[in-house]
Amino acid sequence: MTDLPDICVVILTRNEASVIERCITSVPFARKILVLDSGSSDDTCKIARNLGAQVIYHEWPGDFSRQRNIADSYVDCPWIFHLDADETVTSEMAAEIKQFFASGDFEKFGVGRFPRKELIFGRWIEHGGWYPQHKPRLYRKGAGYWMSKVHEHLEVEGEVHTFTAPILHDSYRDVHTFIEKFNRYSSLDAEIAFAEGKHFSLLKLFFQPMERFLGRYIIHKGYRDGFHGFVIASLIGLNYFMRYLKLWEKEYRTRSNDNNAVAER
Repeated sequence: MTDLPDICVVILTRNEASVIERCITSVPFARKILVLDSGSSDDTCKIARNLGAQVIYHEWPGDFSRQRNIADSYVDCPWIFHLDADETVTSEMAAEIKQFFASGDFEKFGVGRFPRKELIFGRWIEHGGWYPQHKPRLYRKGAGYWMSKVHEHLEVEGEVHTFTAPILHDSYRDVHTFIEKFNRYSSLDAEIAFAEGKHFSLLKLFFQPMERFLGRYIIHKGYRDGFHGFVIASLIGLNYFMRYLKLWEKEYRTRSNDNNAVAER
């Protein structure tokens, strides 16, 4: 693609050997591919290097936002494009990126966002709030800064261009993987809530999971994805149940430790 400026594709990895090749080979337009690895024990780094990527190790700092910002500090290209290791770019999306720069739109927009198409349990999910989820991923270096510990987002300056071709995301291949990821998310959410001084609520424990299920399944029409939609909405509800249960656990353990400390005096 001759009409493109220098773009560095940034990929965060840890044990992504099963998907990293597909991700890297989907972005032939990149001048540079930077893989920031946080300690893979599989062949992730070897595969990435063999495909021409620059691989840099950086210890996991505790959240994705900080790791993304650290990765950006290594970029020496004027444009940055973030991809997750389990995401790929289609030929239609690559052509749209080329058109974006060929048309001169990049002079007006310093940031581009893309819809993301989710493959969950072997099926493309079109409803339930999953599509389109617009993700800002392409931006002029210095035009954005990653924020938030759990569901990180890019804080941007200036106008944002919306692309139509989606990023393809194949992250939730089975129920085990889905639950494993959302178990981590609920733990992080509970830790953040506890650190911010928020308190456990029995009402939220009972009612918010149901609210989230109904929101995904009914309001956002998850039922149109068939039984997949029902299962996914149910698991989202479970995630919120676990979040509040873990917050209760933190409060309970803190009170118990405080009481034990007082009793020992």
